[in-house]
Amino acid sequence: MTDHKLNILTITEYNLIATKDPVGSYDRRTRENLYAIIFKLSEARAKLSPLEFTVFQKFQGAQFAPLGEKDKKVKFEVLRYLLSARVRRTARAAGIVLATAVVSILTVYHFFLSAETQKQVDLAWYAGLSKLGLASQEEIAMVQSSLHQTEVTLVQTQKKKEELEKMVARLIANNKVAKNFKSIVKHIYGDPRTVYTKTAHTIDLEFAKKRIAHYETDPEMWYLLGILDTGKLKVYYDDEEIMEIEAIFGRKTEETPLGEYAIKNRLYQPTWYKKEIINGKTVVRPIPFGDPDHEIGHWWLGLKKLGPQVHGSYGIHGVNLSKSNEFFKKNFDWRSGSAGCPNIQEWYLDFLANVLPLGTHVNIVQKSKWAKST
Repeated sequence: MTDHKLNILTITEYNLIATKDPVGSYDRRTRENLYAIIFKLSEARAKLSPLEFTVFQKFQGAQFAPLGEKDKKVKFEVLRYLLSARVRRTARAAGIVLATAVVSILTVYHFFLSAETQKQVDLAWYAGLSKLGLASQEEIAMVQSSLHQTEVTLVQTQKKKEELEKMVARLIANNKVAKNFKSIVKHIYGDPRTVYTKTAHTIDLEFAKKRIAHYETDPEMWYLLGILDTGKLKVYYDDEEIMEIEAIFGRKTEETPLGEYAIKNRLYQPTWYKKEIINGKTVVRPIPFGDPDHEIGHWWLGLKKLGPQVHGSYGIHGVNLSKSNEFFKKNFDWRSGSAGCPNIQEWYLDFLANVLPLGTHVNIVQKSKWAKST
């Protein structure tokens, strides 16, 4: 037992000092007791046991610190940590706010500002950088030149829009809308001012907020006649011809089947299923809209054969306008005709896709019965 190895200290005194640090921080009462034990060991140095002598050597000249100083240091470290954490949080929050602001500014710049306004913003930005010595006069001159070019382009575009609007207005005003309707449809195709306003039973074609045509959506009011000999597709509404347009029909060995049809569906940006011969076998390859090989345009007006059925699937569709003179090459060279489907140009197809109701009657004939015999 430890008490049998002590000559001067009691077991309680030994346990009190043996667990302490010579430079530790303790409360006032503990420090007084520790100093008393050290003094006791110093007075009876000649009588110390080896265990007591070891303790005396360790604590001889000990300088205990008040507990309050340690508390201050702990509190200071805690405060420093809290401040550091708060600074980090503040910096992080500021970074998020800054990033959000930058994203918002870029979004507004790219998606909500016009090209002219963007150039003006660029010019102001570079002018500000120039004052700080961060942008050269050449850079500012370049932005100014770009802004000027943008202004010229906007003026030209606006002029073209005004000329188109005046032309359509003249065609409407001279009471020859039906005669000039084909030209009107072609010129307003793709213009953002062209709007098809639909209700449950009617549809209006409007341009620049002016109504050009008004139709009912009853399929009995509509009729299409495709004439293979002349390559024409005639469009009738309420028993009056409103448009005659060029059409491509099937080439030799893939002639468009004659007979009566009805429009059964209407698909926007359709997938084209192209027949191909691979390794001696006929396969059908699906080609999605947007693929360079896609050649049927933006719309597909599916045709349902009335009466005796025919092999294959047919529909009125467009052509690949990215190929130079593709339509006219096919239209005037019978050998380069379609694979059987009636093909028309995109501006006419867009009009028909918007106004023709499902169930519209379509008749494909070899020769018009009104054509003069030769």
